[in-house]
Amino acid sequence: MKKNKKLIGILTLVGILVFVIAGCAKEEEILKVGMELKYPPFETVDEEGNPTGASVRLAEALGEHLDMKIEIIDTPYPSLIPALESGSIDIIISSMTITAARQEIVDFSDPYTTSQLMMLAHKDSKVKSPADLNDPEVIIASKSGTIGALWAASNAPLAQVLTLEEEVTAVLEVAQGNADVFIYDPLSIIRHQENYPDTTVAILEPLPNTQGWGIALRKGEDEFKQQLNEFIQKAKTDGTYDAIRAEFLDDKIKEFEDQGLDFFF
Repeated sequence: MKKNKKLIGILTLVGILVFVIAGCAKEEEILKVGMELKYPPFETVDEEGNPTGASVRLAEALGEHLDMKIEIIDTPYPSLIPALESGSIDIIISSMTITAARQEIVDFSDPYTTSQLMMLAHKDSKVKSPADLNDPEVIIASKSGTIGALWAASNAPLAQVLTLEEEVTAVLEVAQGNADVFIYDPLSIIRHQENYPDTTVAILEPLPNTQGWGIALRKGEDEFKQQLNEFIQKAKTDGTYDAIRAEFLDDKIKEFEDQGLDFFF
């Protein structure tokens, strides 16, 4: 009888250990985050090829908030929304502006930045303000799938839109005088004007009808959207944004201050 009790005790202990080990071995839930790693200092790679930047840190903080492991999926910008729709990724955090056209396909969190669109213009262009864009003689260079092309289609339908696959190619078209303007976020506009100071000017007047960047998710995931919004609100007040700014954005904030602009993150 004593041997049976001892055996039962051993078997019980083994069962508990097996249960604990199985629990520890359970795979952590993974959140696949799509972003195009070509936009420093928000989405880029370090010297070893690992994802880094302000958006990557934001994604990692979201993972901690949700108690999930984050996997960054480097995805060409025009393919981000199709990848979200197909289930290849779970969300998009890739400096993506919230627009009505995109909201017809996917859902968005509350804006996590207040970035607006501005213009890089050739120095001899007739375009001096957003009011000059809707003109059949105006050529707008844009990167495929980005907010610049979408904005132009909705707000400057008379203009000619030159759609290119790479941002640097679109900028070069303006610098060489083959296009009048390139429409993008102010961070990029300032950087590109510094690269081509002799042939371009930065028109730092916000274009109308633009919103900030949001986290894109599939439609119908209302509970998840609420969790994302709760995270954004928390991150703005618990030091997360401050830490990201200090790590990646201090020099950019200074550039904005020099231009008399409020930084958008």
